[in-house]
Amino acid sequence: MAQTIYEVTAEGLNVREEPSIHGKILTVLQKGAQVELISISGDDYWHKVLTAGGIEGWAAHKYLRLVPDAAPNLPAELPWLAIAFAEIGSKEFPGASDNPRVIEYLHSTNLPAPERHHDETAWCSAFVNWCMERAGFEGTDSAWAKAWLNWGKEIKKPRKGCIAVFTREGGGHVGFYMGQTQTAIKLLGGNQDDAVNIANYPKSRLLGYRLPGTLV
Repeated sequence: MAQTIYEVTAEGLNVREEPSIHGKILTVLQKGAQVELISISGDDYWHKVLTAGGIEGWAAHKYLRLVPDAAPNLPAELPWLAIAFAEIGSKEFPGASDNPRVIEYLHSTNLPAPERHHDETAWCSAFVNWCMERAGFEGTDSAWAKAWLNWGKEIKKPRKGCIAVFTREGGGHVGFYMGQTQTAIKLLGGNQDDAVNIANYPKSRLLGYRLPGTLV
């Protein structure tokens, strides 16, 4: 089985004995250090990792970035896809609590308060916008999925990682194209059953594919 490798993005990342901020610190990793993913906690916030020094412990996922070469068949010319892939598993917290990672997605848009402070707010477009901005591209800054139909340039034939926009009852949905079956499009996106994952969407709901104008 291929290893899943992450890179530390924080200046100093604590690796803990337990998946908790109260867990004993086993070691501190410097920015750029690489670790191998072992497992993910039930709330998706903590990743159990194996360090280069052979230490197994838990680290907060928001300070880990997937190494692109470790992601399966992701096109290098579309860097946002590796960023999106590394977010798989992020999801809304149950009850009144809010996942700070989802809030981070929402804050990448011009969505006003109080909606931008709650992970129950529809966040598929915010997730795409956050990924694009992290990759150095300008997004729409909009929490409205259909705003992506006016962004970049339309392409008729999809490319892995291009933006795909769909209609839905009462609005729209947006994510990154990953492939297709005879009847459905495989989409890597946020707010799909309240999480970042890859899911199938009917081709009949597709509105269009988009890419930045510089890549068309």
